[in-house]
Amino acid sequence: MTSSLTSHMQSTMQALALLPEKLRQRRRIRQRVLDPASPRAAFANPKYGSTSRNFIFRVMAQRKVAPAVEPSVSPPYQEMQEDKTEQTAEQEETTSPSPTQRVSVSDIEVVDVYRPKPETPCQKIYQRACAKLQVLPSMSVYDHLPCSQMALPHSGVGHDEVKAIAIALVHNSSVHTLNISDNRLGSTGTAFLTEALRENRSLADLNLSHNALGTEGARLVAAALLSNTSIVRVNLSSNNIQDNDIICISEMLQKNRTLRDLNLSHNHICHVGGALLGQALVVNDTLRTLDVSWNHLRLQGAIAFCRGLAMNQGLTRLFIAWNGLAIEGCHELGRALSTNTHLVELDVSANRVNGVACRNLLTGLRANTSLRCLRIGTNPITTESALSILLMLADGATGLTELDLATVSVDSNFLAVLQKVQEKRPLAVTHGVPLRHDDITPGTQPVVLDTDDPVTILFEFMRQKNLRLIDLLHSLDKDNSETLSREELRNGLLNIDIPLSSRSMDILMNKLDLNRDGHVDYEELTIGLKEYLRKTARWKRKAEQNSDKPVVSRLQQLRKAIRMRIEASQGRGST
Repeated sequence: MTSSLTSHMQSTMQALALLPEKLRQRRRIRQRVLDPASPRAAFANPKYGSTSRNFIFRVMAQRKVAPAVEPSVSPPYQEMQEDKTEQTAEQEETTSPSPTQRVSVSDIEVVDVYRPKPETPCQKIYQRACAKLQVLPSMSVYDHLPCSQMALPHSGVGHDEVKAIAIALVHNSSVHTLNISDNRLGSTGTAFLTEALRENRSLADLNLSHNALGTEGARLVAAALLSNTSIVRVNLSSNNIQDNDIICISEMLQKNRTLRDLNLSHNHICHVGGALLGQALVVNDTLRTLDVSWNHLRLQGAIAFCRGLAMNQGLTRLFIAWNGLAIEGCHELGRALSTNTHLVELDVSANRVNGVACRNLLTGLRANTSLRCLRIGTNPITTESALSILLMLADGATGLTELDLATVSVDSNFLAVLQKVQEKRPLAVTHGVPLRHDDITPGTQPVVLDTDDPVTILFEFMRQKNLRLIDLLHSLDKDNSETLSREELRNGLLNIDIPLSSRSMDILMNKLDLNRDGHVDYEELTIGLKEYLRKTARWKRKAEQNSDKPVVSRLQQLRKAIRMRIEASQGRGST
């Protein structure tokens, strides 16, 4: 048994040894050969933490590969191999193509999958750091170390990977932009990175957003920016930065003279943080762009911040949207705009800017000649306030060239004035839906029913039409579902010439749709009516205590406007 197996293995080895040499040469030529001297071969070395060769090859060049020399065959089988070679050569002569079509094996061009590039010193340092930390090197980091930009967002790098990157960036002079956002670095990863920033003098743009830096991370970044004089743009948004964390950032802004762009949006900056940033703005005159949107700058924090802005002489772009300036903050912001002569772009969207707050802003805008772009949309601004802003621009009091009134409804007067202004000067205006209404008031100013209390409009219409609640439901319910959708409410009010803007419809649905299913049923209408009756009772009690009676006069004006609209609608229906 053993002898037969041994003889079978010997015969197999003999058959393999007698394969034609040309066939072996052609098989070898078809194989892809990776130069072992390539720097990428280091990524497959076991000492770097992995034996994987799973990376993308790139075709870099083409070269000619000479056929490799086969090892000599043992003497017992040499004669048999020569005879087999002669027979194969005779067969190829009978089936070979013409001499003009014959191709030499040595002339076949083979695609080399990679031609090694010169390895930079920072790439060598990065590989050594990965070997010492026992982490797998990143091909993206390795390839971008000699480039000007390194983008690693959402990469999931750990603390050891960040440490290896920081070691490679210490003496790097080519990377100017580093985006390492959304990697959950925390304070540990931030400590490694800020150590490199103390020595690096080429990095100019740093994005650390969505990294949960917290208090310790904010302190480390602020300390690094005090010693680093090359960074001009920093993004610290969505890092859970609290009020007390602004202390170190405020101290940094008061001493740093190279930073030009700072993003602190989507954090938790409140009263204390607003006051600290206001103090920094008084001293700092080199910062050009500041983004503090989506925070909690309200009341005293907003007032202190705007007072610092009034004394600032360097800021050109300010984004303060989605905070809570309201009337008090807008009053101080208007005073700041009257003295600030450097601000070019201002965003106060979604800041509870109502009619009174808008008038406070207009007071400062009339004395400002430097502002070019104003974004004030997504605020409870009526069409009358929007028209006031446009009339101020028509007088040529400001230099605004771009006005953003997104979601703010406008009327026909606004559109007419806008056309006249655009004929005289370049002005780009973004506004909400145009309201359809007629001039039904005795004067020249039309009544626009765009209010913060659309529920009052709905139930005042029902009261003046002498409708029961069930009658109101059936008059608006077009699909007989016993519920009212947003579209049914909107179309029903349009049919009676009471159009509401998208903002007013959102308020109406938010107050009536209690279970948030997108529809208003009879029970929800009943609850809304009871709340409306209680509100009007409170207004009457307040009016009896106050002599001026502003609330009741406002309610009377609203009832008068609705009555005139009903009469006008009936008049058009009779004709």
